[in-house]
Amino acid sequence: MPKLFIPGPTEVFPAQLQAQTRSMIGHRGKEYAALHASIEERLKKIMFTKNRVFISTSSATGVIEAALKNSVKKKVLVPGNGAFSNKWAEVAEMCGIEAVRLNYEFGKAVKPEDVENALKNDSEIDAVMFTHSETSTGVLSPLKEIGAVVKKFPNVVLLVDAVSSFAATEIRVDEWGIDLLLFGMQKALALPSGLAFCSVTPEILERAKNQPQGRKGYYFNFTEWEKAAEKNNTIITPAVSLMFALDFQLDEIEKNGGIEKRWADHAEMQKITMDWAARRGIKYFSEEGFHSPGVSVLENSLGWNISELNQKLQANHNVEIANGYKDLKEKTFRIGHMGDHTAAGVRELLAWIDGLTA
Repeated sequence: MPKLFIPGPTEVFPAQLQAQTRSMIGHRGKEYAALHASIEERLKKIMFTKNRVFISTSSATGVIEAALKNSVKKKVLVPGNGAFSNKWAEVAEMCGIEAVRLNYEFGKAVKPEDVENALKNDSEIDAVMFTHSETSTGVLSPLKEIGAVVKKFPNVVLLVDAVSSFAATEIRVDEWGIDLLLFGMQKALALPSGLAFCSVTPEILERAKNQPQGRKGYYFNFTEWEKAAEKNNTIITPAVSLMFALDFQLDEIEKNGGIEKRWADHAEMQKITMDWAARRGIKYFSEEGFHSPGVSVLENSLGWNISELNQKLQANHNVEIANGYKDLKEKTFRIGHMGDHTAAGVRELLAWIDGLTA
């Protein structure tokens, strides 16, 4: 199978895969409870939060639906600057929640002043569903600054999709005023997909308690999640093997310099890619100054056949990059430099692309 330099799922190294093969344990026993408690505390540490961290056997999209159902009382503001951020408005509407859309041209970053104006203009908005790193366009919007804006509105909570940014760049949940931060394990954590996580403030838990039962359902009901979390457990059977892999990976992150070192590694891989693109005369699709450290989305300005290039990369070097997403296919291409990839590995990949496009 080719080594994945795509925006996710990212490459999972053998040691992390092997960690899943530990003997199974009962998910209602003391051994699992200890594992769950340990993982939650270490997640809190790298998220820079003292709040509850929930663990969900689902995709991150499941937790986005949960966040909307449990947190929004009247309306949610959804800044949309790409395929995924726009999708969260659709998810809200499918859940019977009114979404106020703040639309941007694809490739542009969300601007704090626009969020502030939108909140000033509609007093019924009580939540913001904000995508930090838009995976389809490679844009990293200014989360810290957005958090400062939302803090000005005491009745508004900030829900953050950090799917392709968490562990790839600095995020400080409590300090930045984030009420709910969610992400999966298949991006910069470099693990198989199947678990998702979110931190929740007491305000979010209080909102969940007061939501109509019919909106919350059961599987994604934060009130039920909290009852289980108090016992270091989940309301349903967790993916125990994935918990073993996460347990191993959190230890690896700590042993290799902590989360700040991981941020620095991603910044280095990003710079290598940016320098290469500049040498080749390739422009970033994402707005200047707002490039995601986990995925570079590049304009296909040299007119390459990206599908054919990818086939050659796989055939000659056993690696894979990603074409543009949906409408951006062949107009852009995406290089995922996240997770456990290294600067040396990114340099090698880019040299191979050079060799095939000379």
